[in-house]
Amino acid sequence: MPSVKNNILLNGINTLTGILFPVVTFPYAARVLLPEGIGAVNFLNSVVSYIVLLTSLGIPMYAVKEIAKYRDDKAQRDKTTVEIIILSTLLCVFGYVIVWLLSEFVPQIERQSSLFYVLSLTILFTAIGVNWFYQGIEDFKFITIRAIIIRTLSAAALFLFVRDSSDLLIYGFIIVGSTVGNNIINFIHLRKHIGLNAIRFSELNIKKHIRPSFEVFILNLIISLYIQLNSIMLGFMSGDEAVGFFTAGTKISHIGLTVIASLGTVLLPRCSHLIKSGDMENFRQIINKSLNVTLGLSLPMTVGLMVLALPITMIFCGSEYLESIPVLYLNAPVIVVISLTNIMGIQILYPMDKTRLVILSVSGGAIMNLVLNIFLIPPFGATGAAISTLAAELTVLVIQLAAGRKYYPFGIKDLFNVRYLASALVMGTAVYLCTLWTDSYAWQLISGLLTGIIVYAIMLLVMKDPMINEIIQIVNKRTSNGRKRI
Repeated sequence: MPSVKNNILLNGINTLTGILFPVVTFPYAARVLLPEGIGAVNFLNSVVSYIVLLTSLGIPMYAVKEIAKYRDDKAQRDKTTVEIIILSTLLCVFGYVIVWLLSEFVPQIERQSSLFYVLSLTILFTAIGVNWFYQGIEDFKFITIRAIIIRTLSAAALFLFVRDSSDLLIYGFIIVGSTVGNNIINFIHLRKHIGLNAIRFSELNIKKHIRPSFEVFILNLIISLYIQLNSIMLGFMSGDEAVGFFTAGTKISHIGLTVIASLGTVLLPRCSHLIKSGDMENFRQIINKSLNVTLGLSLPMTVGLMVLALPITMIFCGSEYLESIPVLYLNAPVIVVISLTNIMGIQILYPMDKTRLVILSVSGGAIMNLVLNIFLIPPFGATGAAISTLAAELTVLVIQLAAGRKYYPFGIKDLFNVRYLASALVMGTAVYLCTLWTDSYAWQLISGLLTGIIVYAIMLLVMKDPMINEIIQIVNKRTSNGRKRI
């Protein structure tokens, strides 16, 4: 069984390249395509995301848990894999019927039907991608290598072929390629793991996967109401430009969130396996470490994004996106909130088969988001959608704390870690002072980042934080091992 530390390292590399891709490409795309072009792509991509959500039927998350359960039973694992692939393929056909209907009968989509069809390739690539299989067997090395290759090629294609605002179709192909294009490699590589000769197709039972994956579908559908629905409601109520401002602000904040969310990707299969095997002691240890790492990373990210919102927006998006700054302010705290609900919902409640509690919490968040969007988007546009998002995520957190507290292997008071909170506030003050000594946005960002990292690390050392001490021990151990080899 691969070690959790190696999996976190590999997934961290994968996540880092996933962060670098938009960091490198989005500033260029934002300036070339302008807010209207970015907004059009994000609007149509949000619609496609709903179709992907519908045709996936919750399979990706459900399948990770199922494959992790049967990781040591190859016959059952192979049978389960084939059953889920067949189900995904059937649902994919249904998805393209919806694509055709929308492109023919919805005016806002019919005007850009070519771009819509290009973005809809995500449906096919998601169906055949079987990314859930590699997560379930914890083959993060393969996931990481192919992701780096595809993202590098996608970035090169963007700079070579997207030259002006008329290149939306090319940009659409690149978006699809960078996110799910590598799923083709996943499907081809699967033959090395699955032995079809040993499978009796007459014994396959596809129906048994429908109900449990449908529960996850309901969960994902409700979550999407306050993720993708914001862009769709903005598109209909305020236009593509407002979607562009909202996209810029949320994309920047989600870069930080991606780092934290990667822990859930690694720990979901491991937590599912530990719970099934009854090893609750190791489960508790993993969750408590995950909580410390999550708080230790999300709090300084949130503070840093809020303090450096202006230089970040000016450098990565340009002066045309100044209206995105309030969106970034409001989305920064979402990093902490979603990070905590990711631990409670994905790493604890879902592996324990408490899916209904998670559905209850996200239902509350979806209702809050929908109601607030109706009232806040018309007068405030993108900023109103950002307010709705923050309120929705806080609602999810409160409900999970109230309804699921007896299942958590930690106390609620542990969520308010004084060490990380105090260190983040001191760091934020130091970063703010850095922004006062120069008018250069580039130097504000560079000096702010370096100062923030140094001050935060020093604060954790002074407070004798266990996480920073463990990192130092790992570094010292590897350094000493390297010297011994020499």
